[in-house]
Amino acid sequence: MRKEEYVSCLAEAVLTCPDIWIPQLTHYEWLLLQKLVKAGANTYVEEPNMIMTSTLELLSFVATDRGLNGDKIRYMICDELREAVAPHIDKFLTSTEENSRFVLEQYALGILNLYGLLPYTEFLKQLTGYLKGSMTKDEIAKGLSNSMLMRQLTFDIEDIYNSVMYVRSPLLLEVEDLEERLYAHRAIKSLKKFTVEEVLSAGTMPVFYISNPHSDQLKGFMMRKLGYNEELAEAKIQWLWYAIQMDENPMSAIVSAIDTKVLSMQELQEVVGIAVNYCNDCPRWFLKGHSSTEASALLGRGESVKTPPRIVAGPTMKAAGMDITPKMQTMVDGMFYDTFSGTKIGRNDPCPCGSGKKYKKCCGRDN
Repeated sequence: MRKEEYVSCLAEAVLTCPDIWIPQLTHYEWLLLQKLVKAGANTYVEEPNMIMTSTLELLSFVATDRGLNGDKIRYMICDELREAVAPHIDKFLTSTEENSRFVLEQYALGILNLYGLLPYTEFLKQLTGYLKGSMTKDEIAKGLSNSMLMRQLTFDIEDIYNSVMYVRSPLLLEVEDLEERLYAHRAIKSLKKFTVEEVLSAGTMPVFYISNPHSDQLKGFMMRKLGYNEELAEAKIQWLWYAIQMDENPMSAIVSAIDTKVLSMQELQEVVGIAVNYCNDCPRWFLKGHSSTEASALLGRGESVKTPPRIVAGPTMKAAGMDITPKMQTMVDGMFYDTFSGTKIGRNDPCPCGSGKKYKKCCGRDN
């Protein structure tokens, strides 16, 4: 079969059999399809942006356009597909069986977003623990097998001896990198235990919420001092959480989330202090869901430093009107040096910012 013929047959199957593929989508994607159907022809639906890529987008069933601020995303659908799904979408949304799968997916997604990567057996253990009394093991297995999202996230890791099934967060891009970092921190033996509320919040779509004692304070500062609306502030905080999971330098991630040019030195010091505390208390994948603060306590390395040091602007920063200079960057990076203890950090020690790198290759690279 030629490529053109294959594409034509595939398109025909999508348009003629929506009752086969629609039930395998997430609840959020069903609601999105419903909104697109009701919006009519030649228009779009605007939604809060999400870090993960939806199945509809992966399969090119929808076209997308993300806003410059990163807080909104516009979805569009072709008229043929809109007309094909229109007769089916409402009846699926009222299905009791499908609603049970939606709850299952939310728990599953929450667990994966909090831990990043788990062996499938451990993932099932966690999932059945949270769903105990509401779903049987057979119902859980059936729900997972009927979920297009969960099938995408399940894979095998093979070596010369055996093959082990794993499941990952849809946000995790570099599985091998996380494996290496987990091994480097193997002194942490047990997974952190999260509450039902924390798991469900971490599994919501399109915008999930990771529990952190500093979230509200950081969001309030962004709205009050930077003029962000609530959605943009939440998107920036979500990006900050994601950036440090992806091993980005924490200070670079903080500066990316904050418009420093409009802040005074005192305000800059305040928000960096809040953001540092936020990063220190974020659940980290390579720490098995524990935060850097919790990990330091588990390993007997003392409390994380909570008080930010004084930030001093360099001459270039003053001349440019609050630009971040290398001098200031180095000084602000110093806020991370004592995360695990008040003692001097050796150049070959793990960097106290929680990146998993050696100090000399991370925050100490300019020292």
